[in-house]
Amino acid sequence: MKNVVIILFVVISVSSFGQKKMMKKAKKAFIHYQKGRKYKALLIFKELVKDYPKSKQYGRNLYNIPTIYQELDSAKMAIKWFKKVLDNKKLKDSEADYSRGILETHTNFKHYASTNIGVINYNRGNYNEALKYYKLAHEKYRYYNTSGTSLKLNKITLASNISDCYNKLNQIDSAIAILLPHALTESPKAINYSSKKILRLVKKHQRKSSFKSELAKSIENLRKIKGGVLLICYGIEVKVYPYVHKELTKEHLKNTDFYQAINK
Repeated sequence: MKNVVIILFVVISVSSFGQKKMMKKAKKAFIHYQKGRKYKALLIFKELVKDYPKSKQYGRNLYNIPTIYQELDSAKMAIKWFKKVLDNKKLKDSEADYSRGILETHTNFKHYASTNIGVINYNRGNYNEALKYYKLAHEKYRYYNTSGTSLKLNKITLASNISDCYNKLNQIDSAIAILLPHALTESPKAINYSSKKILRLVKKHQRKSSFKSELAKSIENLRKIKGGVLLICYGIEVKVYPYVHKELTKEHLKNTDFYQAINK
């Protein structure tokens, strides 16, 4: 079971009369939400989306609708409204926004909408559909943040989710390859979960010996690319970029904890 990102966007102060009227209704929605009257809050956000389509708060109001639907365990409606977020050409993930706390520096409307559709489908056993939306979040609706640490953690989480889908679909080569860039580089956390995950996968599928050879061959034949290196693992292109400023040489990669663990 995976968790959907369910942090609502809060109201940001605005100046015009029409916007003030909208903000008053939005605050009322949040009061309902905080008191557990989530469906009433949901109805108000729907009114706001309908009545104030040109508001600067439009994206926040729209995103809050599927977020609340998900909290109400209405997966079908949550997906429907998250897709409305994805289909809205005016919404931009790159817009600066701190309404969800200091750790979130941009709106990331579409990134989280795509990720959440992936999570919902994964939890319902629709692994191909989950994979589709995780890949969209990974490749098309990229995550914006001013923090390098937050960017790296987001990439690790998405890679883990994609790997889980591949694992469920019995595509073990791909499940390993998607994690490899993070297993071979430093992690912002004390434990490198990508490394641990690959070790569990190769053990479970009894391929530690074959993966050991595959990894060694991949590193031996690495190619330099802008900002990192390119490995070919199981015939899959794997681009590896350093988390900290280190040159990714063959020697460096062979000295990583992950490589040493595989070769024990």
